[in-house]
Amino acid sequence: MRKHTHGACFTIVQLKKQTEGKAIQGMRESIKQNKREHILKAAIELFTKKGFEMTNVESIARKAKIAKGTFYNFFDKKEDVLLYFLDKEISKSGDEIERNLGSAKTIAEELGLVIPSYIKHIFPNKEFTKVLMKERVVKIGTGKNKNELVLMQLVTELIDRAKQRNEIRQDIDSRRLAEMIFGFYTMYVIYWANGFIKTKKQCVERINEVIRLVIHGAGKK
Repeated sequence: MRKHTHGACFTIVQLKKQTEGKAIQGMRESIKQNKREHILKAAIELFTKKGFEMTNVESIARKAKIAKGTFYNFFDKKEDVLLYFLDKEISKSGDEIERNLGSAKTIAEELGLVIPSYIKHIFPNKEFTKVLMKERVVKIGTGKNKNELVLMQLVTELIDRAKQRNEIRQDIDSRRLAEMIFGFYTMYVIYWANGFIKTKKQCVERINEVIRLVIHGAGKK
């Protein structure tokens, strides 16, 4: 009986140690994530104020009040900070789209949810949008622009679903139509960033208006 009790006590101690170990590991991960976000915030402030090209790792580390070596514990180079930002915001946008997409009934309504979500998360303000567009637009069509790849894939899938509902003609190339929509989206975001369109809300409205024209056609019936 004593051996049984001793064994039970030993198991409890083991479980306690495992729980404490997981808690410590979770705390360490939380500290690392907070540090990564701190570096990201400092980098975005500098990219917005000075531009991407004029910002170096040393200035990011100085702004974040960390050693230069600490920066390299999280990112290999300053470009990776932008990629991390995109990954994080694309994920947020994807979660939001997934939650809301079920309420949309037509392709126009679906795209009317998708486009504003991307703009809200990926382009927080005009100045940073200029930096992001300058660095990422040159990669459009190269297969290296993650924003483009993710959005194009999603729009293509929505168009395919719209074909199944007979909203869009079967002979339309889904990928080509998605490219057109992405082109308008990119153009109006640049218009907004450069001040040709005053507000983000107006930018979204223009994009949705063009999407309706593309989907429904501009010619007389």
